[in-house]
Amino acid sequence: MNKLSRVYVKTALCFLLLGMLTGLHMSSAKHLAAGSMHPPYIVAHTHLLMIGFFLLTSMGVALWKLPEAPAGSRYKEGVAWLAFALLVPGSIARFVLEIWLGYYPAEHGEPIPIAIFCVSCLQVGAVGLFIWNLWPRLRG
Repeated sequence: MNKLSRVYVKTALCFLLLGMLTGLHMSSAKHLAAGSMHPPYIVAHTHLLMIGFFLLTSMGVALWKLPEAPAGSRYKEGVAWLAFALLVPGSIARFVLEIWLGYYPAEHGEPIPIAIFCVSCLQVGAVGLFIWNLWPRLRG
């Protein structure tokens, strides 16, 4: 497994741990009345597991297992690093903003929902960049 794939998968495992700890907090708030529980916690928890863990794991395995790109193709390892560098901070920001939204509910047009939308756009852009870059490795 190359370094880039390892970084994707190791980061995914960190997101898994953070997601499980968030779920544990949610469980203690619900069942033991130990802490607070707001609806945005569910979004944050799901986001950590689905994007942070499952998507990053899938991306890391794809980088590892797919055939090498043909000579002269547009695939560049640096672009895969860039996608990682956009997706991970975007996912962390999304998690933090969702938790923050639970404590400071905002109406449409206020800064927190706008920031959540912006980091969501960043994540979509990072995944799109990853797919565009990886496509030449999917030769038929």
